[in-house]
Amino acid sequence: MFSGIVEEIGVVASRKIVSEGIKFRVRSNKVIKKLRISNSVCINGVCHTVTSRGKNEFEFFSIHETLKKTNLGSLKVGDGVNLENSLTMGQELGGHFVLGHVDCTGEVTAVNQVNTEDKSSKNYDYWVKIDKKHRQFIIYVGSIAINGVSLTVAEIKKTKGKFFEVKVAIIPYTYDNTNFGTMKKGDKVNLEFDFLGKYVLNAMSKPKLVK
Repeated sequence: MFSGIVEEIGVVASRKIVSEGIKFRVRSNKVIKKLRISNSVCINGVCHTVTSRGKNEFEFFSIHETLKKTNLGSLKVGDGVNLENSLTMGQELGGHFVLGHVDCTGEVTAVNQVNTEDKSSKNYDYWVKIDKKHRQFIIYVGSIAINGVSLTVAEIKKTKGKFFEVKVAIIPYTYDNTNFGTMKKGDKVNLEFDFLGKYVLNAMSKPKLVK
């Protein structure tokens, strides 16, 4: 389990297509200090198991099912990825509970600088397009994890066709310390909706019991 508070931007050092999917190596200076083989680590919001590690790099596999549901398959050598170590007992929870189990991907439709008078401002609004089948999991000022970053839903547009859009506000610290700083219109992002809300919705529904 994670909190959605990114600790570091890692860099993809290598990618190799294998029968299971893709084997990645990521360069890290901070997160790797706590990593051991078999530990969980969050990469762009996706929970993975560390399969090997060196002094400044660690390795993990993304299987085909993960590649199908996330943006990891499009990562290239040199790309920056958001990294977070798993939570430990007694650790401060600064964001919200993030499992690292991506629900779907969305598409960035707009990146707008908030303070247009100050061109150096790093306050931005990001709009993300999401399939309408996930609309029930989004609430105004609720939590959402985008590429593993815990964020608050600032605005929701009405559904048009098969999609709806949500807005999140990015402060300068988040802009500088996550890969939101390099994100642009058209980029695919990993989305995880608040799992507590999903459990509530499931409990309130009336699923057919398996006999």
